[in-house]
Amino acid sequence: MNTTEVKNEKIIAIVDDDKTLAAITAWDVQEAGYETFLLKNEHFHNVNELASLIIENSQGAVCDHRLSNSGFANFFGAELVAALYDRKFPSLLITQYTEMDTSFSIRKWRHKIPVLLSREETNAVNISQGIEICKSELCGKIPSTRKTRRTIVRITNIDKETHESFVDAFVPSWNPHRAVRFPASLIPENLRDLLEPNKTIRLFAHVNTSAEKSDDLYFEKFELAPEPDEDDGLT
Repeated sequence: MNTTEVKNEKIIAIVDDDKTLAAITAWDVQEAGYETFLLKNEHFHNVNELASLIIENSQGAVCDHRLSNSGFANFFGAELVAALYDRKFPSLLITQYTEMDTSFSIRKWRHKIPVLLSREETNAVNISQGIEICKSELCGKIPSTRKTRRTIVRITNIDKETHESFVDAFVPSWNPHRAVRFPASLIPENLRDLLEPNKTIRLFAHVNTSAEKSDDLYFEKFELAPEPDEDDGLT
């Protein structure tokens, strides 16, 4: 099939507060064989309101992460993609600030974001494949890189200097030598109270340890882990 042939008249919504970048994304979406639905001169204060508008007018979405620069929305694209995920609606998240955004404002919703693309990765092929990956996951076919398992997470620091606290952690079963940062709010309050700057604490969590990149990691279901035993293999 020609890449510019419309795929069963499917329409993809483009959500971006930058008109130039929205036009570039729309071109890639059209090259992938879809029609586009562009949101113009809108201002949204409720993520579910925007999600409903998208669902009413399209069959998929490509969302930029930072939507507040021009007053388009007072929430992040990651939250929008998560809301669409809850409603079984396939959508991709893109960002040109991958390293910064993943740790600080994407990780909170990463478990509901099947596909995260950097700007340089956003092209017709990856958009087409990404939509299919989303559809597959929403139908219950979870890829191995997205499946979680209970594993040790070592929290080595909590940073309370910003408006939201963040922790630095190691997941030995994923990569024992590379730290990962995520919002402390992902950890239940009763465990969060145990965290102190530059103090190591061991927790269990459900993590997708088969993820290839740290950007793809997400964390759920934290619980306190026992003190390490040299023979338990969990250190």
